Amino acid sequence: MKSDKSNLSVERSDCPSNYSTTPTLFSNVGKIYLLPVHLSSDKYEFWVSTLAAHGAEIAHELPEAQIVLANLTSPQRTEMELRRRGALQLAQISVLQLKWAQKSLTEGVVHDRRDYILYSKPAHGVYEMKSMKRTKGNFTKNQNNVDSASDSSSKSAAPRKRTRKASEVVKELDPIYLKPHSCERPHPLVCQNEELSSLLKKIRHIRELLSNEISVRAYSSAIASIRSYPYKIENANEISRLPGCGGKIVKLVDEYLKTGAIESETKKLDEPDMQAVERLYNIWGVGGKTAFDWYNKNGWKAVQDVKEHGWNELSKAQKAGVMHYDEFSEELTHDQVRFIADQIQQHAKAIFPDAQSVVCGSYRRGSQIHSDVDIVLSVPSDEPGVHLVLLESLVKSLKQSNLISEVLSISTFNSSHQRSGSLLDLALVVWSTIPTAEHTLKHYRVDIICVDWAIVGCAVVGWTGGTTFERDIRIHAKDIGLKCSSSGIFDRKTGQIVDTSASTIDAAEQRVFEVLRLPYFPPELRNTG
Repeated sequence: MKSDKSNLSVERSDCPSNYSTTPTLFSNVGKIYLLPVHLSSDKYEFWVSTLAAHGAEIAHELPEAQIVLANLTSPQRTEMELRRRGALQLAQISVLQLKWAQKSLTEGVVHDRRDYILYSKPAHGVYEMKSMKRTKGNFTKNQNNVDSASDSSSKSAAPRKRTRKASEVVKELDPIYLKPHSCERPHPLVCQNEELSSLLKKIRHIRELLSNEISVRAYSSAIASIRSYPYKIENANEISRLPGCGGKIVKLVDEYLKTGAIESETKKLDEPDMQAVERLYNIWGVGGKTAFDWYNKNGWKAVQDVKEHGWNELSKAQKAGVMHYDEFSEELTHDQVRFIADQIQQHAKAIFPDAQSVVCGSYRRGSQIHSDVDIVLSVPSDEPGVHLVLLESLVKSLKQSNLISEVLSISTFNSSHQRSGSLLDLALVVWSTIPTAEHTLKHYRVDIICVDWAIVGCAVVGWTGGTTFERDIRIHAKDIGLKCSSSGIFDRKTGQIVDTSASTIDAAEQRVFEVLRLPYFPPELRNTG
């Protein structure tokens, strides 16, 4: 689907001085919620203040609104945004283009809404979605679903007969499970629908291999909602109220409930082409797009093909992935991760006795098997650059002890050897076990992250995951005017870092959730899948 961005036309420059000065223009339209999509912080604040100055009552939560305004033009994109925010289950909701407010302000009267409807769900439950193009009176294929009040031409037409299935029992659900972002909901390590979740993750993996990033994100949202759902799913329709669970997901869940499988999709993993792409994808440092291109453009089907024909074009990480392909494919146990982390911590304390560390990733979320080791280290200190000294000295110490066989990348200094100014620096390394009479040399992937104490909470949250949980934290932060990453939380308007410091790492992590206005979920409840 073509992006809405090219069609957006509501800019701050579109708000001239000849706008109506009537302070009661929007007094009788009901509560208005402004969807924070494709609006910078400045534009969002401008429109909220402008609407309020003309009598609008601003809703700060979407469920409170009678009218939702969106800087969008596509009904499909609008429905997606509503689903992502868990708003499709609302009893009554109407979404209009932001241009409706702009037109009303220009003319000094509240303009007819019908030409600006993006999505409407009246009280009687009939959904409306129509094209904004009304050339020659033609609508999109959804025109028959538009209520007669939406177009005068429909008055002469016979009412469309609708049939309804017998209502099914819908389990009572705490509103927390309808929150739009996964970072607002709990996700246990083992969920009520574990088998279904695993099958959907297989389908998502197929989309990764096909380099379909949009589909990957969509499946990730649905999987997170299903993993959070507190009941065993008994009928597919009961999940339609969950964020990210549209018609396609409902159909797949229905197939699973009827057959115990989703072969219509998962069987694709058994196809030779897909298996060849997956072999390439499993090389460390290779993503879905690269693996897909290697297979389709270069004709490579195995690791040996990459080694023979593409070695000189590989990155350092990809070369390590090829050389240690079998070893990197093996999963580490919980005990192995703990053993490696303990050795790193010992070397860190030899450099800075106050150094503290947290093993993140799936280990911290409670899983017993892992693909690599992610460890965050920091030193309680106000002195700038301490974490940088720690990282350099730590890597050097581990190499001298033969615990690191190769440093794939290390982000410490720029090309002129000046302090980069970053509060987070990391080293991606190949960890080596020391061979003994009983064990041969083994290699593992380890990420060592050293951070300034001021942002240690952000780093721990960011490197703990899960992936969808972290993605939604960034989206949520943007919605409230912040930018959030492992390197800190920043005010989007001023660019200033927001204080998340605390006396302990645990307290700093909880402070991050507080700043983001999110409920705190312990790591074991962040398993979005």
